[in-house]
Amino acid sequence: MDDTLPFGCSYPKETDGDFDGEGQGVRQQSVRRLRRWLVLVKLALIGGAVALLVQNRTDLAGFAATQALRRAGFPDAAVTVTDLSVERTRALVRLDRQGSVGGTLTVRHPLDALMEGRIERLDLGDARLRLDAVKDGSLRIAGYPLTGSAGTAGSGGAAGGGSIAIPIDTIQLGDAAVTLATPRGTAIGTLRLTMTRDGAIHRGQATLTAPAKGLPVLTHWTGAGTIAETMGTLTAKARLTWDGVALKAQGDLLLADLAGQFGPVSASGINGVLSFPSLLPPVIAAGQTLAVKLLDVGLPLTDGTLRFGYGAKGRLSVERAEWHWAGGILRADPFTIDPVAPRGTVTLRAEGVHLGPMLAMVAVDGLEASGTVSGRLPVRIGADSVHLNGGLLEADGPGTLRYDPENPPGFLKGEEGSPTALLMGALTDFRYDTLSATVEGQAGGELAVGIAIRGSNPAFYDGYPVALNLKVSGALDRILRQSLDTYRIPETVRDRMTEFQRRNP
Repeated sequence: MDDTLPFGCSYPKETDGDFDGEGQGVRQQSVRRLRRWLVLVKLALIGGAVALLVQNRTDLAGFAATQALRRAGFPDAAVTVTDLSVERTRALVRLDRQGSVGGTLTVRHPLDALMEGRIERLDLGDARLRLDAVKDGSLRIAGYPLTGSAGTAGSGGAAGGGSIAIPIDTIQLGDAAVTLATPRGTAIGTLRLTMTRDGAIHRGQATLTAPAKGLPVLTHWTGAGTIAETMGTLTAKARLTWDGVALKAQGDLLLADLAGQFGPVSASGINGVLSFPSLLPPVIAAGQTLAVKLLDVGLPLTDGTLRFGYGAKGRLSVERAEWHWAGGILRADPFTIDPVAPRGTVTLRAEGVHLGPMLAMVAVDGLEASGTVSGRLPVRIGADSVHLNGGLLEADGPGTLRYDPENPPGFLKGEEGSPTALLMGALTDFRYDTLSATVEGQAGGELAVGIAIRGSNPAFYDGYPVALNLKVSGALDRILRQSLDTYRIPETVRDRMTEFQRRNP
């Protein structure tokens, strides 16, 4: 047996002393214990060295990544590598001191992929993305300026250098919390993103869901600043292409029960899907259709559909706008308007509006009517108000108007032979030959309706012709608003919304 011990030690040599068998056994047992102890020491030293090497390696990797981000323009960036192997690297990343931009980064880099100069996959989970809008309208992320469009990206943006080759096969961003902060407030949303490399081009899809209450913040940042008090939900699905120089995007936007104040016009119950052939800059294809529950332009319009487009010049082109009401139609002449600073006059044309259903909504005891009216209602849109000026509705033909309540209101009661009694007698079965109504009003206020009616009552002075002039204030406003209870989204619009929910971007 080799009596040499590690580290230059040796076992004691046997002497000529008198050792019996028991003493020799004790010595051999001690030697075996010493050997085991030395082996354990060696393993501990080796394990400690390996642990120190791994710890230093992850620390060095985190340090190198941190310095790279700081040199790229993020002075408060920090990277902590939690897992580092040949196949995968995982790290906690933040780009600012508060951690409002960051997440858990997982990079998969098999050896064969690295040998080909590419990364197989990059996943960012628990992500937080805050964009700060400064006074000049530009965006910054963790203090770093971002290029705002594909046009500026071609020059390399803030970083310079022109085309950027991203050797990553797949990029995945899952349910990132996105915040847009502006001097007027913040808008929030949730973003999911997948990008896949196809040669030198990355193609992908993104879904952004956000509450509509952040829409005024977004429009103010873009310079519009004409939208307020919004409610509802917005969901965008985009198709993306990145060639290393510019980002191209197109997609669809779902509006679900959107409501708000759009300049001087208020609207609610806006539903539909808009197609954008371009998101940078935004262009809405012609022929888009939205369903609108209520549009108040001085005359509150209900149960409507809009067909329109939005071009690169920032003009909203309305091809068709119509509302169904009381068995008839209110239709707008085609018009073009600047949504940022709406100005001008939109002419609404009423066709075949039934007096009976219209007056039935008022629920006045004893009031009945027959016949239809048609006409025009010019709506003038100003800087901060909308007026209905010079509206005129006329009967399409003869009809009837009856007002014979069981208990007339006090101001219509009078002694026999008085003007009030004569009026009530004439209205019990009035057959009109002509009827016209003038309409004036302001959005958010009351409408003034003047009714001129000519005809007779066969039982009143043997059908002697009578001309009546009545004035009503605010009644038409109530009638239209009551029709909201029966509103339903048109099937064509609902089908598009259902299709949007089913398919991927």
